[in-house]
Amino acid sequence: MTRDTQPDSEAGSGPFWPGPDDETNSTAPGLDAAEFLISALDATGELILVRGRGGRVVHVNAAFVAAFGGVRNDWVGRWFSVAPPVSGNGPRRYEMLMRTRQGPLWIEWDERLLPDGRGVISVGRDVSSRREAHDDLEASQRAKSLFFAAVTHEMRTPLAGALGIARLLDATPLRPDQADYVRTLAHSAEHALAMVDDILDLSRLEAGKLTLRPEPVDIAALVGETVELAAPRAHEKGLEIGIVQSAAAPARIEGDPARLRQILFNLIGNAVKFTARGGIRVEIGCAPAGDGRPRLSLSVSDTGPGISERDQQNLFEHFERGAAERDGAEGGAGLGLAMVRRLAEAMNSSMGVESRLGEGAKFWVIFDLPVLAGGVGTPLAGRELAVASADTTLRETLAEQLRELGGDVVAIDRVDSLAAASGRELLLDHAWSGHADAARARHVWQLVTPAGKDDVIQALPAGVDGWLVKPVRLTSLVEQITGAVPVRRPAATPQAAPDLPALDGLQVLVAEDDPVNALIARRTLERLGAHVTMVETGRAALRALEEGRFDAALLDQRMPGMNGPEVARMARMSGHDLPLVALTANSSEDDRSNCLEAGMNDFLSKPVDPDLLAATLASLCRAEKQASMPQNSPMG
Repeated sequence: MTRDTQPDSEAGSGPFWPGPDDETNSTAPGLDAAEFLISALDATGELILVRGRGGRVVHVNAAFVAAFGGVRNDWVGRWFSVAPPVSGNGPRRYEMLMRTRQGPLWIEWDERLLPDGRGVISVGRDVSSRREAHDDLEASQRAKSLFFAAVTHEMRTPLAGALGIARLLDATPLRPDQADYVRTLAHSAEHALAMVDDILDLSRLEAGKLTLRPEPVDIAALVGETVELAAPRAHEKGLEIGIVQSAAAPARIEGDPARLRQILFNLIGNAVKFTARGGIRVEIGCAPAGDGRPRLSLSVSDTGPGISERDQQNLFEHFERGAAERDGAEGGAGLGLAMVRRLAEAMNSSMGVESRLGEGAKFWVIFDLPVLAGGVGTPLAGRELAVASADTTLRETLAEQLRELGGDVVAIDRVDSLAAASGRELLLDHAWSGHADAARARHVWQLVTPAGKDDVIQALPAGVDGWLVKPVRLTSLVEQITGAVPVRRPAATPQAAPDLPALDGLQVLVAEDDPVNALIARRTLERLGAHVTMVETGRAALRALEEGRFDAALLDQRMPGMNGPEVARMARMSGHDLPLVALTANSSEDDRSNCLEAGMNDFLSKPVDPDLLAATLASLCRAEKQASMPQNSPMG
């Protein structure tokens, strides 16, 4: 702020207002129009400043004088530089920290051109309290994010250790009761880790720190994989999960597959948790925008107790549990739906719920994401099919999916009605497989659970040609019925399970300071056939790289003295070109970027999944690049 005492010709002998001849003063007896307007401006609490064409002050009101001192005439004809002159015809608004009689204050200025370019009027208001509140909120969010990041990291480390040890135990000979204990331990650790991740993700979302990683997504594949993850829990409760993809639904979109899967898994998990009888229905549809643009819609419906209107109002808030949980029917932290809503908002998408007490619930999400490919078409057009099951969810969802694909479908709900499938291609529930011959169908596919598949396929009942695993994937359905893959018949000899990628002879350096995670990494790699060298610090890792030959190195992201990214940078500067893989208890985008920018090739979260670890190392370590370090190395 500056003031110039040099007068301006625009100042004249008084304020820049129209004279008595320009306005009537009938509304203010005893005052002319100019005096009346000046009194009105003095009565307002905002700071008002009027400048002429040249930028010099022609009028200030009483609030302005009270804020900046002096008397009105001290300001008239002088400069008051707040910002560069207004250009163009539109208004502008900005905030500046200014010295006033009350001390430094943040003033928000709203500036507008006067008619005919005669000058500029600026209206200012004190927004210091708002700025301070905003700064306090940002500081609070930063502190909360740092707190959650630190706490969740410390929680993830022992939980990951517990889960990793449980996995190692599960791979050893155990009595049946011991195996049950170990699996229960693993399930509990997985649940706790998932809750920790939800809390951390919520803090990132609220702080605007969650980064989405969009890529092309095959919707049918993503939904199928996610439903398969939730299916075992549903089958344990005697529930079926069915998928229906409409013919008009987008087949491929551009989105973050991990976050899309997180949304769907939370909705399905919530439905399974609160449903005691019946089943879960997952629908993939199209919800066109107002301009006709296609949009993906996903919905999850259940046959649970339903949700009251009162509970629906707060259902998506943090830690909101709803009546079923408050009454003790089910437990949980109440984070899943809050997570879903915030993830949907982060994708500029919308979600909602439709429910009435006693009539189940339907949660839906409409994704405003780019659509890359249209519907799947009608590959089963002209085919005569039948679905036979006593379970309503299984029967209705499969029949509807077949119709969406163009098939002529008969749904059979009684075993003594199987004759209705005569001459058709029949999808038969496992419970009725002993009656397959009575159907006289062209082909019969038995519907089996993943857990029961191995027993079923070794001895298919008479009249059964093959099997489909529930919940049935759309691609499997089309391939089997159209003959794109051979009809599945039991092999003459049991087929061996596919081998994990071979790591035999691979020399791997592991830098991990936590003894539990170090044990898990060593045992996991040794079971995969690798030879392992363990170190506890970053500097020890660099010395090991200088002294020995390795095919790959696994580096803990956080180690005393020198962390994983620092080790990676030093290794690259020293010319080491072996694959470097980060091991971390965190899984944030910042952590991932930090590791990859440091020169690492990949990023794995603890506890490391053995299949993922094997696949990662096999892809990064080509056979022709394997080191020739002897197995009896003194560093092993």
